[in-house]
Amino acid sequence: MVRFGLVGAGHMNQTYARCLLQYNRGAQLLAVAGGSRAPEFAAEHGIDAEPDVNSLLSRDNIDAVIIAAPHQVLAEHSIAAARAGKHVLVENPMATSLADCDAMIDASRRAGRRLGVIKSLRFRGVFSRARGILESASLGPVRVIHFMALRPLRGVAGQSWLEEPAAGGAFLARGAHMFDMLFWLTGQDAESVTGSVGSFHGPAWRAQSALAQVRFSGGAGAQIWMSHEISSPGFPRSRYRARVWCEKGLLDCDGFGKLRLAVGKDWEEVWEQPPIWNYAQREPNLYSPRRMVAYHTQVQDFIDAIGNHRDPAVTGEDGRAAVEMVEATQLSSETGTSIHLPLARISAT
Repeated sequence: MVRFGLVGAGHMNQTYARCLLQYNRGAQLLAVAGGSRAPEFAAEHGIDAEPDVNSLLSRDNIDAVIIAAPHQVLAEHSIAAARAGKHVLVENPMATSLADCDAMIDASRRAGRRLGVIKSLRFRGVFSRARGILESASLGPVRVIHFMALRPLRGVAGQSWLEEPAAGGAFLARGAHMFDMLFWLTGQDAESVTGSVGSFHGPAWRAQSALAQVRFSGGAGAQIWMSHEISSPGFPRSRYRARVWCEKGLLDCDGFGKLRLAVGKDWEEVWEQPPIWNYAQREPNLYSPRRMVAYHTQVQDFIDAIGNHRDPAVTGEDGRAAVEMVEATQLSSETGTSIHLPLARISAT
């Protein structure tokens, strides 16, 4: 039995509390810490509320923590948890800098504990099935992926910390998901990236729009188009949409809609995601089973990784690779040049 604590009492840890209490096997949720909502959160779920994160981490009956907190403190809490002997599952993007990612990885390795990073898109039905098709090699190697994640301009209700430059901006949050998907779908390492990052509304540090072109080690190429500020109503079926050109066929992956396959002249529907919720109307059932499946599947993998003494499906190194791509794209935007990878690794001393 893996005994969990939660760091953070916001929407995402409301999700993970429900995973642990309603869906997952071999786990027990004991306590929460962090934020003014922690006492109410604890009462709702019948667990303990610790006065601060250090108190939570000092408990001998906590084996692992899920950290879903503002981006600017993810690294701080993760390193503290590892040093306290806890396994860590940390929310995307993992950290706001490559140096912090390296410090997190080093801390967990020195403690002999597992470090996992939430990448929920891997566990969504459309993308997991697309990955299966690509792994079967029936379509041959990937040649090009065009991946877009587009949203109309919106505020940050309930997430005021996103208005702080230290949070890293929208491209860090969204781009880390997107680059992870490119690595996962191609199975290749990135060799170079050229990009442009900025904002049409508000200061540039918000990084609400980005374009990136990536060259991979196995010869594949990819383009990313991400924005949180396009004109309303936005483009249809563009929340997470990947089009994949392989040697022998095509995949059209709408992360919240249909997976379609074409070999030869005709398209066929492989699978369709049942509606999770109405994003436009913000329907209140945020914890429906259809939404929860991606999260409790990844949490279960992390639980099993601890019990079986193996790496989780998404490791700290995987999370680092995505943050590295975000930093490299930002550097390309600042310098007007292509950036070659990998970037320098910074090790803790």
